[in-house]
Amino acid sequence: MGPQQGPDKSYLIILAQKLGRTAGNAEFCGYDGDDIEEFIAKSMARLAKESEDRVLLAGGRVEFNAHAAFGRAEGPEKGCQSFGLAYAEAKSTLLY
Repeated sequence: MGPQQGPDKSYLIILAQKLGRTAGNAEFCGYDGDDIEEFIAKSMARLAKESEDRVLLAGGRVEFNAHAAFGRAEGPEKGCQSFGLAYAEAKSTLLY
């Protein structure tokens, strides 16, 4: 049987994309490196918690890294000044 299909896949991929872009945006905006490392570690833990399928988890990690790279290169759409609230909100979703 292949990788899991359905809503869980979409949710994990969307979550990975959002968290990855947030991590990249934080790096682009020059946020504290230790704080970003903690955010990335918690993001990876969250992705692992959301998926019991190793193949799907690997795909989520690839999506995370791709979107983080994009965020590092392009930065937040609305600029770094308005990114702070989005970063704080994303961090709060990782507290469980």
